[in-house]
Amino acid sequence: MLLLVPLVIFVGYLVFGITGFGASPITIPVLVHLLPVPFVLPLAALLDLGSALALGFHTRRQADSRELVTLVPFTLLGLTLGVTLLLRLPRDTTLLALGVFVCVYAVNLMLRRDTRRRLSRLWAVPAGVVGGLVGALFGMGGPPYVMYLAGRIAEPDAQRATISQMVILNVGLRVVAFAFAGLLVSSTLWLAVATLLPVAWAGVWVGHRAHLRLASATAARIIAAALFVAGAALVARTL
Repeated sequence: MLLLVPLVIFVGYLVFGITGFGASPITIPVLVHLLPVPFVLPLAALLDLGSALALGFHTRRQADSRELVTLVPFTLLGLTLGVTLLLRLPRDTTLLALGVFVCVYAVNLMLRRDTRRRLSRLWAVPAGVVGGLVGALFGMGGPPYVMYLAGRIAEPDAQRATISQMVILNVGLRVVAFAFAGLLVSSTLWLAVATLLPVAWAGVWVGHRAHLRLASATAARIIAAALFVAGAALVARTL
């Protein structure tokens, strides 16, 4: 069964390369069937950080730094709450919550419609708190930031660059929080990171090459369907 792990990582980061975010919603729901949750979440965070740095390096100058600065304090609050819950929640409760969250996110992807209405900056409060919370608790902090930044930044290149940089900031803060919580001390974890990070980078490279050929609506439908199946499987496992 563990031979499936590299395949899952490759597919997840191929999606990341296509969309600019979204590896963890693919990888984590599958990996928690094979590995313990307290091992999977730090592993996913470290792989996300390495891959986001690789993808976001060339677009950093296009990012909207004001929006990033606005989100960071609320993200810190959410991360603190999330790490506290991660260490105290029973395993079945965590898996059930993760499954429900993934299903809701998948339905949101299916139903979402493009809009040009500019969001108020006040939406940075729930976006930052929820992004930090679900990032620490489920390893899936990207969607709240994507929804907020897409509603704030109209220019596509700046939007994509800012989302990429926010993923780096969120995952970096998550890694620090996991370190303080003692979740990064395992030598097995670091061996897994060293083994799987090249696989993740390969997926990012393939996805980046493919994204110009794949219609965004088609990619969103594929991702949403896969997420819903994975989330439903997690919910069924805990009932």
